Amino acid sequence: MHFVIITFVGCLLGRIAAGWSAVMLVDMNSGGLLKCPGCGSPVSRQRRWSSCLPIRCDCKASPVMWHIAATLGLGGLFLGFSWLVLQATCQSVHEVRPDVPLLYLRLPFHLTLIFLLWVATLTDLLDYVIPDEVIYSGIVIALVASVTSGDLQMMHLWVNWDDAVPGLRGPLIPDWIKGYHRLHGLAWSTAGLLTGASLTWLVRWVSHRILGYPALGFGDVTLMAMVGAFIGWQATLCVLAISPLAGIIIGMLVRLLTGRNFVAFGPYLASSAVLVMAAWRWLWADLLTVRDIFSHWPSVVGLIAFSFAVLCGLLFLLRIFRALPTERLRR
Repeated sequence: MHFVIITFVGCLLGRIAAGWSAVMLVDMNSGGLLKCPGCGSPVSRQRRWSSCLPIRCDCKASPVMWHIAATLGLGGLFLGFSWLVLQATCQSVHEVRPDVPLLYLRLPFHLTLIFLLWVATLTDLLDYVIPDEVIYSGIVIALVASVTSGDLQMMHLWVNWDDAVPGLRGPLIPDWIKGYHRLHGLAWSTAGLLTGASLTWLVRWVSHRILGYPALGFGDVTLMAMVGAFIGWQATLCVLAISPLAGIIIGMLVRLLTGRNFVAFGPYLASSAVLVMAAWRWLWADLLTVRDIFSHWPSVVGLIAFSFAVLCGLLFLLRIFRALPTERLRR
């Protein structure tokens, strides 16, 4: 029954996401996707909450159809993610033992993030823009919920596995984390926000230096700030480690097949964030055991340095690739 309700809510929010995107982009260039198929005029002109539900022109013609994919897509994403959390225990790790079942706190918290990422993805695909109202509302929700609950983290701000002995002694968790849950909630959410914003801005600056233009927009920086506020600094680093490679590979394919010079990077950040949340247990302990890296500050710094070295290498390759004539590549 839980999954039926979650899927219904996901479809409803997917419909709202499509309408909200249309409202925010009504005065922008959206490649015709926000125009009525009947008369060609822009839809969802009115900027009120009720206009976020229907995407239909006053001429009563057929509604814009891409919102159907947005509706069903988010419903399916809600269902799949919820099943992974509740049935496959994809976020259950040794260090974090919430007092409240995931169904009632962390799952709605992360579904809220997925909804906001869905809206940001739609607006980025439609018009290469991520509206501030989506990002800032998400950051406020994340910070307030983290402080109010104190029990939403996938991983504590700091956990040390160096002296752990399996079956005898567990990891070291600082006492203040156990005694001050709400302060810790503010700390891990703020740390994730700063990690996402600062490192994404650094990636943007590096790409500008290498390619001559920023591969990421400022909206991507704020997007990762929001993601970090929801999932913490460790998971945010995992997202940043996955998304550049995915974005560059897909960008190359799009360039090769279509000749387009620019591909929005926000959807790759969003999909990487959902992937990390859905595979957290396997990333943290059961498969890749990244917890060993995050228990040791020099290893964390080394990981960041290595990731940036790889990124710079990929950007140089992309610069060479983009310099080749498109007609030659498509033969």
